[in-house]
Amino acid sequence: MRTTRSNLVARIAFSRENPGDLNDAMASLRHILSAVALVVAATCGLAGTPTKEEALQAISVLERNVTSPQAATAAKTIVVYAQLSDDVMVDVGPEQLPWISEDWGLDKERESALQSILVAAFVAGNVKPQIKNEKAEDDTYSGWLFTIETYRRLRAKENFLSPSIEGLSKMQSEGKLLEHAKEVHMDDQDDADGKQPKPFA
Repeated sequence: MRTTRSNLVARIAFSRENPGDLNDAMASLRHILSAVALVVAATCGLAGTPTKEEALQAISVLERNVTSPQAATAAKTIVVYAQLSDDVMVDVGPEQLPWISEDWGLDKERESALQSILVAAFVAGNVKPQIKNEKAEDDTYSGWLFTIETYRRLRAKENFLSPSIEGLSKMQSEGKLLEHAKEVHMDDQDDADGKQPKPFA
């Protein structure tokens, strides 16, 4: 994943009130990494980088049933593949994963688990078309589509609400989600070119 091309790194976006506040930036980073940690913690249990076939099989597990006993292992496989493989590229940051900083009023362990599986869903949706098309190019739009689908499945069994994913779902229903994904991608390209990142609320 990126901001760098292969490492699992969250791009730090500064607050609107104080663009130079490093504490706010690090807080955003910690939110993202803490949620991802649950799905990458078992990296040592995987023998090297998963293959494309293993990644696709893991994605199919989440597509069939995101709450199945096999889902956690599948999520780990997908995230580790995206982190270590040169065949895919996934942008990870507050714009891509806005639900990470939300408080849903659940038990913290359960809330982190739900946020993590939604991260894995985003990664799964993002890398699947890249594998199919044999082209390493971030696909935030597809990542969001599967995140929204996964969110709806989880909400059928869990009593929680994510304002940011509800917002993404609303954009999808209004036909605006693809354009939003393009805007986020352009912001990332601007940052890569050394320009000042736009504020993230």
